[in-house]
Amino acid sequence: MILLGAGLMLASMAAPSVQAAPKPASQLRTGDPAPALGGVRWIKGAPGEGFKPGQAYVVEFWATWCHPCRLVMPHLSKLAREYKGKVTFLGISIMEPDKDLKVLAERLDGFVAGMGDQMDYNVGQDTADKLIERTWARAAGRSSIPCTFVVDGKGRIAWIGHPAYLEGVLPAVLRGAFDARAFDGKLEALKKVQGEFTGRFKAADYAGALAMAEALPADDPVAGSAKRYMQLLPLLHLDPARAEKVYREMERHGETDAYLADTLVAQKGIPDVWYARAVELVKAASRQDSESLHLAEVQFKTGRKADALETLKAYSAHLKELQARNPGKAKAYEPYLQVVEAKRMEYQQAK
Repeated sequence: MILLGAGLMLASMAAPSVQAAPKPASQLRTGDPAPALGGVRWIKGAPGEGFKPGQAYVVEFWATWCHPCRLVMPHLSKLAREYKGKVTFLGISIMEPDKDLKVLAERLDGFVAGMGDQMDYNVGQDTADKLIERTWARAAGRSSIPCTFVVDGKGRIAWIGHPAYLEGVLPAVLRGAFDARAFDGKLEALKKVQGEFTGRFKAADYAGALAMAEALPADDPVAGSAKRYMQLLPLLHLDPARAEKVYREMERHGETDAYLADTLVAQKGIPDVWYARAVELVKAASRQDSESLHLAEVQFKTGRKADALETLKAYSAHLKELQARNPGKAKAYEPYLQVVEAKRMEYQQAK
């Protein structure tokens, strides 16, 4: 997957994680036994409450309202299939705002069903008293999502971080050779490079930004993904033909996704073919009707105003159909309709 740092520092419309509350004190650390998952309502799959000896696990925390969480789900599904039999993937919804647990359960069931094979792993719902959120995320001092915990074959926390970096974590965990401190140190070094890259890119020093990208190692699972991403952005301005070659390489690595689409949209003055690609990437990733707002935004920002208005019109009709089918829940759809109407007016009035 594309590592998020470089791209999202340049794409103002997305963020690598969503901050939900002030950061709590850390009590759960790498090396500690993984807490139990008792009381989780499993929506998809039935992995049980404990961790089997010899089996590694990825415990991913997400929420339906978290846009970055939704964008990373197809990548998690790809990894779940790739590591089937070796690593069990668990996605647990936390930080949901619903007070009515029955309404929340129905909403989550619909969300998961709508994602289909783009959420191709075990999916569960936190307990009514937020036990899982308290004993995992908050106990580890994590207040933003998406957030991933990797549990090793001994049932201990091997690593805590953003799911974008799992490809650099899982092979070493399975070998029993993962060093969390060393890995996080490498990530910090990469983030410093990405920070300088971003500064040069924003200053339109595309040649300097490209030189920094090309200095990164291509064979490292962490830096290699960042390298391709960081090469593409300045090449869009310097050498479109070479940018095309890098994009094809990213396709082969499964790195062309909705995150990349948001970054492409943020670029100014690039050929329209790249904006068209951004729209298609979002369409390919959209399995939920609620993603229509994201699609419309990308269409509008890439100069496809008529398409954006049609997308909003279709989404509004869908919401009204849901109201008609579920009159007892009609009021629940009103806030969504208000957002759609506000966006429609904004786009309609824009010159």
